[in-house]
Amino acid sequence: MSVKSNVVTLSLCLLIISAPAFADEATETEGLPETFAASAERGKAQFQAICAHCHTTTYEESRIGAPGLKGVLERHSETWLNQWLKSPEEFAQKDVAARDLIDANTFGLAMPTLPAMQDEHNRLDIIEYLKTLKE
Repeated sequence: MSVKSNVVTLSLCLLIISAPAFADEATETEGLPETFAASAERGKAQFQAICAHCHTTTYEESRIGAPGLKGVLERHSETWLNQWLKSPEEFAQKDVAARDLIDANTFGLAMPTLPAMQDEHNRLDIIEYLKTLKE
């Protein structure tokens, strides 16, 4: 074998061996959204894991007095709900409707500020799911 054919063979081997590394690098960013898109499917999973302990997906309040969340976006805007989910107690200090919700609770329980709700993506996913709870 000549030196030239050895160089060509070695180059081809290196290319074949390194191809998966380049392919992985390309697929890590390929097809990812540039901005976050809320997902009702993720929101449903979040709701079941976090919210369903206290809330129902009907109009009726739960056995502990938490409001049913069916049609909640007919009563409040997405922006309002996003702020409420992030920190109900803090939001209630500056919003009359939020304060009224806390004051109206007859069981002495108010919605706490939840660690999972500090992630805006979680809040947006749950809001997206709540949009599906309508007649």
